[in-house]
Amino acid sequence: MFFNKLTVHRNSNAAILAIAAVAITYFYIWITAQNPAGGQDSWNHFLYARWAYQNPKLLLDQWGKPFFTLIALPFAPFGLNGVYLLNFMATLGTAWICYLTGRKLAMRNPWLLIFLFGWQPIVFANVHSSLTEPTNALVLIFICYLFVSHKFIAATFFASFLPLVRSEGLILLISIIPFLLVRGQWKLLPLLFSGTIVFAIFAAIVSGELTYFFYHNPYINHELHGRFDPGSGSLFHYVRAQREITGIIITSLIIISIFIVFYYVVLRVKKKTPNEMSQYMLWLFLPLFSSFFLAHTFIWYTGTMGSHGLIRVFVVVAPIAAILAQFALDRLMSYNIRRVNQSLKFVLISVMFFLAFSGSKFPYPWKNEPPILEYPGMPQIRGALAFIQKENLSQHILIHQIPELDVDLDILNGHFAKDPSKAKSFYLWSIDKRPGKDWMPDSSVVIWDNFHGRRDAPMSLQEMRNLKQYKELKYFPSLVDTIYDVRLFLKLKQ
Repeated sequence: MFFNKLTVHRNSNAAILAIAAVAITYFYIWITAQNPAGGQDSWNHFLYARWAYQNPKLLLDQWGKPFFTLIALPFAPFGLNGVYLLNFMATLGTAWICYLTGRKLAMRNPWLLIFLFGWQPIVFANVHSSLTEPTNALVLIFICYLFVSHKFIAATFFASFLPLVRSEGLILLISIIPFLLVRGQWKLLPLLFSGTIVFAIFAAIVSGELTYFFYHNPYINHELHGRFDPGSGSLFHYVRAQREITGIIITSLIIISIFIVFYYVVLRVKKKTPNEMSQYMLWLFLPLFSSFFLAHTFIWYTGTMGSHGLIRVFVVVAPIAAILAQFALDRLMSYNIRRVNQSLKFVLISVMFFLAFSGSKFPYPWKNEPPILEYPGMPQIRGALAFIQKENLSQHILIHQIPELDVDLDILNGHFAKDPSKAKSFYLWSIDKRPGKDWMPDSSVVIWDNFHGRRDAPMSLQEMRNLKQYKELKYFPSLVDTIYDVRLFLKLKQ
């Protein structure tokens, strides 16, 4: 029987079957999705890698994320599908290293970790993307694998680059400090920050700005200038969103793990013999997950750092959530009630499959509907592009706030250009609103949309209309919601 074969401890064949099952579901999403996950952020991250060959300074840009831009470089020439492949492989690689980490920790049935990570709703919802979270998850679990393999120097060295992978890597970095101290590795603390310091020095030399790393961090930059309001929300925002993040099964198992760890602390206080697996949960995995969770809760509650309350950031710690969930399963399976353990695995895999789709808000495969729809404003955008073509304005500079346009048209945006004079498009925020300061070329065409243009530029319709040198040409109303309305402007010759 299939599930009897999966009971073999550390059975690599079971892991191969598991990774194949997860890969098939990911491939289904790939071939049926209309757009990448993450909205315009996916298109934008692709553009950094797409143009970094011509403008190497993009490798320093912390909005594009230096690590992601670097590893996406060889994939970007193959178009967006090339970067999809990168995240596809990164996610499967993370699932496999989760399994290897479980084996190192001597967990029962470590192959379950492939499902516990790969079919988390938040992972499922974002694997088809050019986002930076999947590669961050890969880096984080690789660091953890090195730690549980007692390769402390290598693990600490790779961990020192976490802030370059994503900005919240600094939080993860700090949460590793107690683990190193408990393990008697205090001499490695300087190494923990070496990668970030080296990058900061290198960036300062290349850019000529001593504080480049600090002041060009997009989140710190937001706090310094506050050009838009990212909003704020409830302290329980991410607690309520757990159905879409880890899902009810893994959330329940994490809660059980927390209780087990607290009980272990009580036993240690009573001088009981330490347990290696529990030590790792207490000092490494639980701090990584909880610090990340609490940090994002705080910045969303206080409305700082441009949070927006996005839940996709939890892809980063999804492998840690899987390890914590497997820890609870390991303890439950330690009772060795054979029939219960066999049925538990079958029920777990089946339920996670259904929860992955429902938690990600994807239709089930038998409904024959695309899991990720295109941006609802695209019909109006296409209408604007058709009008531009009809009026022979295609050769004019295009100004907009939708990275997807630059990808579809394969044109160089000034934000990514080494020489902006050779750019064919600019983002809307490049327009200087101050009287007499606008440097945009005459006859530039502006595609203003009521969502990205107003939120990301930020350029309200009234502000756009107040720029007297721009004439409103055409209005493309949305049939869905006015937030997706599009208007076309032309800069008059001065």
